[in-house]
Amino acid sequence: MKQIKKTLITAASVFALTLPVGAQAEELRHAFGLTGQNALRDATDRWAGYVEKHTDGETRIKIFYGSLFNLAETFSGLRDGVVDSGYVVPAYHRAELPYANLLSDMGTAGSDPVAMAGAANDYIFNCAACLKEYNDQGQVFLGAAVIGTYYMYSREPIRSLADFEGRKIRGFGPFGRWVNAVGASAVVISATQIYESMSQGHIDGNTHNLETLEVLSLGEVANYVLEQPIGLFPGNSMFNVNLSTWDGLSAKTRRAMLDGAAMALAIPTVDGVKQSKAILADPKSYGVEVLQPSDDVKATTEAFRVSDMDTVVKLNRDQYGLADADRHVATFLSLLKKWDELVKTVDTSDPVAVGELYRREIFSNVDPDSLT
Repeated sequence: MKQIKKTLITAASVFALTLPVGAQAEELRHAFGLTGQNALRDATDRWAGYVEKHTDGETRIKIFYGSLFNLAETFSGLRDGVVDSGYVVPAYHRAELPYANLLSDMGTAGSDPVAMAGAANDYIFNCAACLKEYNDQGQVFLGAAVIGTYYMYSREPIRSLADFEGRKIRGFGPFGRWVNAVGASAVVISATQIYESMSQGHIDGNTHNLETLEVLSLGEVANYVLEQPIGLFPGNSMFNVNLSTWDGLSAKTRRAMLDGAAMALAIPTVDGVKQSKAILADPKSYGVEVLQPSDDVKATTEAFRVSDMDTVVKLNRDQYGLADADRHVATFLSLLKKWDELVKTVDTSDPVAVGELYRREIFSNVDPDSLT
């Protein structure tokens, strides 16, 4: 699974700082392609703090919030060694990350974000093809977060199948398939393009977790939320590390990065559930009105969910060339059943308890040397 390591020293190379005790610290550069305060940022801060604490200050992570790369650009910046680690969204890089996107395609498989995150990480860390495709792009995978349930919000009221006709709504993967299923046209653009596209009327709506109404200021351009859950997105690779950087890290730092990822990834997952409930309970505070879906939208959505796993297999086998797609889907669905039971053993509103569950059941069992 190894690839030829790069020897070129880049601007992101580790440099030494003098610690009070006389030891040498390494400082790594992390790209986080969003600005503003949000749970994903909180998780990134927590990860960096965990690594520094559990390496006794030997490794520090400097985070660049939206100033180096946007979400789509981070992939190449990380691959090329401009930064040491970064938040990667595989959905923007389907050709390079087909197995990671197979996972993202299964967003309609479950409804519990905490269980979905557990299953997603359990799946990737035990999927040789998944880890290899990241390695082939000069990266090491350290964990995926699942944010809140995806809903559709729009500029104009949309609640029935007739309302969806002729509409253009941003949606990728399972959310784009849902958009098409209810009679609209799915449009794929990055998260940072949504505000302008909606404000200028290029798209009529967006499928996303509700926290983005505040985090991305989309409550300023959206007026209505359709209270029809669509699915979850298990494809946020939050802490990918450049492969050459990973090779140069100490065993202590690698362990801290893995364990810290487990604890940090629970934060946006748990917060996403709380935030969705808060917004639906008080939508006016976020600039929107909640609409109830018509019976035909409910029925179409349920039929879509029932058939979507078969669609995922066919899509990934026939269009994206994954001959073993059926096996991967079956594996993930089995893991999801396991995690639906595991999450019943903890308080899923407590990110510390959830993070410890992830660490104990998954991350502590991962050998850092197995990731390359």
